[in-house]
This record gives sequence, C-alpha cells and structure tokens, in this order.
Amino acid sequence: MIWLRPGAGIAAALLILSLTGCTAEPWTLSRSRDAITLRWYSDATREVQAQGVAGAYCTEVGKSVELGAIARDGSAVVAQYRCV
Repeated sequence: MIWLRPGAGIAAALLILSLTGCTAEPWTLSRSRDAITLRWYSDATREVQAQGVAGAYCTEVGKSVELGAIARDGSAVVAQYRCV
C-alpha cells in the first residue's frame, strides 16, 4: 500500500490538470463516410491528437484514415483526412 503525505494528492491532481489543460480536442468542420475535416490551434492541440480523432471517426465507418490535405494559418490548422 502506498501512503502519501497530506496534500500530496492535491499536488498530483494539480500537476495532471496542468499537463492536460494545455491540450484541446480539434473540432469537426465537416464529415462524410469518405472524409472528415478538422480544425485546431497548434498551440493547444498536437497534430497526433487530430490524427487520433480522425482515425476514430474513420474506424466508426469501417475504414482506415489517411491524411488528405493540411493548411496552416498562423496557429490555426485545418486538415482533411480521407477514410479509405
């Protein structure tokens, strides 16, 4: 059994929140059975997270994901993923 000092749980929770608070899910601009287009800000979301969201969507429709096109405008990113 692991015993923590009083307040250590709060410190651990704050650390976890600070690490996860810097990330956000990309939002969906459009989707069909063949593609999904996502938008996110690169300072809040990593491209691998967007790839994961697109991959999960394509898996739901019974296909695998493939990056189609990606455009950047400052910190905003718009990417279209194909479900193949």
